[in-house]
Amino acid sequence: MKQNTIEKIEFDDWDSINWQKITQIVFSTQKEIWDASINNEKKLLRKIQTEAFNSWSFKLLAVKYVTNKKFIQTIAGVKYRTYIPNQYKIELAKKLIIEKKSFNLSNVDVNQYNLPLIIQDSALQLLVKLILEPEWTAKMEDYIYNDKLASQGNINDLVYNLCLLINSKKKYRYVVHGYISKIDTKINLDYFNNTHGYSGNVSKQLNSWINADCFTPNQLFTKQFPKQKKSIIGDLIFDILIHGLEWDLYRKYNLEYKCSLITKTVENCFPFKITRISDQIILLVDDIQNLFKVTKTVNNFLAKANLGLTHDSIEMASLEKGFDFLGFYIRQYRGYDKISILPSKSQMENHLRKLRGVIYHEYEGKVRATTNKSIDEVINEMNPIINDWCLYYKDFIHIEILRSLDWKISNTIYKWFKKK
Repeated sequence: MKQNTIEKIEFDDWDSINWQKITQIVFSTQKEIWDASINNEKKLLRKIQTEAFNSWSFKLLAVKYVTNKKFIQTIAGVKYRTYIPNQYKIELAKKLIIEKKSFNLSNVDVNQYNLPLIIQDSALQLLVKLILEPEWTAKMEDYIYNDKLASQGNINDLVYNLCLLINSKKKYRYVVHGYISKIDTKINLDYFNNTHGYSGNVSKQLNSWINADCFTPNQLFTKQFPKQKKSIIGDLIFDILIHGLEWDLYRKYNLEYKCSLITKTVENCFPFKITRISDQIILLVDDIQNLFKVTKTVNNFLAKANLGLTHDSIEMASLEKGFDFLGFYIRQYRGYDKISILPSKSQMENHLRKLRGVIYHEYEGKVRATTNKSIDEVINEMNPIINDWCLYYKDFIHIEILRSLDWKISNTIYKWFKKK
């Protein structure tokens, strides 16, 4: 790891800090953590992580992220203009250490008194995440996607890989789509501590964030998607809790990957496949009997952490009927190998409802046109909504669907303009 102590970096003037150099140091250190985790060199891994916690570069980068305008608006929930002095940023980086305390965002009103505490706790969360996340990314199972891999740009790759599994040589016929939820009000901390393997202040700090319910601000254990990103550490702690689910299933059924001597490739002949993104789980099963067995095995594994798949959150269906996943409707028609991927009806209705909400409002129980907006204001509000929706579905949408939505939106705007 490169030397990056307080004497090596000039930080008296925040604007003169060489952020490119700091980013390179953080990236190279994260790569060393990833390599040590892949090679199972635990002593080297802990040594690098200890140095990273004392690294000035990691602290400066964490403070820079949580003090920018985007963080203040989205995570802290402050929409008014807030000025944070550069001297405060430097002082925050100096005293950024693990204090074994936490701050519950879901139970606190954001104001000028609580904002410094929120920024300090979020900076510590990001510092811990920058150091611990490469270790768990390296340990991640084949078809498990964490918050970083399941970002906006990789959602389409995730759906594409799921369709490859459905269309593999092993013909899967049934699917289980479920949301992980809490069985008890509290997470089993003993199981969590045994899973992550940390000790000392790091372990106590992670437990403190769990006790402060770091999952609620991110809408975990709910059917909301996409989820909020108010708690920086929440998704990492959740991934640690569920770590080993896929391997545990294969171990219970004595399954191993086998390589074909003819094609020189790894053949997938498993009777089931599992895919997880955040708190959503997809189980592909070839037989109805295996469907209930695998679901029971998954629940037994999740019960160790006081989690599980409840009956309210499970959707069981055949692939011929289709299922909703991440806003897509995925279906395989009988007698055809190709898979149909379309935006789900609920997502299209929500999209139209958002656009309609720009030019209409509810007053005294009646929906009325918002006539005090100009055409330019309406266009500026609608364009980001339309662009985000089209970018999300750009690889899996038919031109006829876009034409239908375009006609409905144009008709809505025309009626609003006549009332205006």
